Amino acid sequence: MYSATLLTLAAVKAKALPIIIGVLFFGLIIAIHEFGHFIFAKLFKVKVNEFAIGMGPTILKKQGKETKYALRLFPIGGFVSMEGEGEESDDERAYCNQKTWKKMIIISAGAVMNLILGLILCFILVSSQDAVGTNRISGFYEDAMSNSVLQVDDEILKIDGKRVFSNYDITFLMQRNASGKFDFTVNRNGEKITLEDVPFQKFTSGNFSYKDMAISNVSAKLKKAGLKDGDKILSVNGKGVATDDELIAIIRTDEDFTVDFEILRGEEKLSFDDVSLATVTIFDFTVYPDCYITFNKGEKLELPTVNEIRAISGESVNYALSLGRMVYLSLFDLIRGQYGLNDLSGPIGTMSIITDVAEESVETMDYSTLYMLFAMITINIGLFNLLPIPALDGGHLFFMFVELIVRRKIPQKYVSWVSAAGLVLLLIFMAVISANDLWKWISGIGFM
Repeated sequence: MYSATLLTLAAVKAKALPIIIGVLFFGLIIAIHEFGHFIFAKLFKVKVNEFAIGMGPTILKKQGKETKYALRLFPIGGFVSMEGEGEESDDERAYCNQKTWKKMIIISAGAVMNLILGLILCFILVSSQDAVGTNRISGFYEDAMSNSVLQVDDEILKIDGKRVFSNYDITFLMQRNASGKFDFTVNRNGEKITLEDVPFQKFTSGNFSYKDMAISNVSAKLKKAGLKDGDKILSVNGKGVATDDELIAIIRTDEDFTVDFEILRGEEKLSFDDVSLATVTIFDFTVYPDCYITFNKGEKLELPTVNEIRAISGESVNYALSLGRMVYLSLFDLIRGQYGLNDLSGPIGTMSIITDVAEESVETMDYSTLYMLFAMITINIGLFNLLPIPALDGGHLFFMFVELIVRRKIPQKYVSWVSAAGLVLLLIFMAVISANDLWKWISGIGFM
């Protein structure tokens, strides 16, 4: 009885810990953003009525000399309520009565704090690795295809016209192109040259797990095609499969990245034709290390060398730039239709991803993926908030830039109308995304 109780408590802890980690980190990202607004408002002597983390009903609150500090129920947002924000006020300390440059700093400080947090997380990530990589090719794997064009010591400058800041960019940029051929710009012996249609091997990824003749963890895309967890695959492209290795071999040799499945669902045999699967590009070359990271890799505490600090700091900035550009490139891909609604995640979907990654990190004691995810999220939030969209920080900054250009203040009522309209549209968009997240969580299939 006692041992069974301990086992149950351990199971609850194992499930609860990832959720707690997700909530705490998500709350930290929001708190850092709002703290940026808050601290600069205080530095400029602006009257702050309330500083809140979270949304919805208040759980805890404390009244300071003039500011109420509150923790609210839902960890999906937060706010800093300043006197004269969104309305006129006669108080000389009101936000609306401050000089434009002060208001611009206060508004942009939240996003800047998110970017600083992302940079810190990138520093932790890079320093935990064994080496800092470069963009210069050191060798090729056996059966590589790209060495028919690329050469050892080529320094990769661009891939498909996009600049390569760090070796992290190489993988990301190569996954944006489904053709398996890429245009490289390299520095070869001091000469910048462009190499077109550099070939790489691509293979098909199943987007599901396969064990004991049954599939599981089926992606939303495959579920929409009709496949379900628990289906037993009998044949692929007309060829019978009996083992995991046979299935993988058939899928990876598929050349058009679509397959025909015959499955057994209960007692019923079903066929699914032309099912599109994901593709993976084989990264078939290695790069030179900038330096090896040796501190804190042994049993005793060691301080980093000057060379290690230089390499880690530079690579951390490059990594943060790579993650930041990934946000904007993904946004452009969304606009041109490469991604759909099911590829977006709101607070519910984001928390689901965070808890899944946190659970895996707790089990493996490897937190690198979790740190990378949080770095990506905080940089995403920082950059997204700077977009010139009404109701976002960037929308307010846009109005302030207009004020600087025309040299007169835009009436607050017009700013409020536009911001309110933007907020309504943003809330509708978030509601759709959150509903889609919830539906994917329940059924595994999104709306679109």
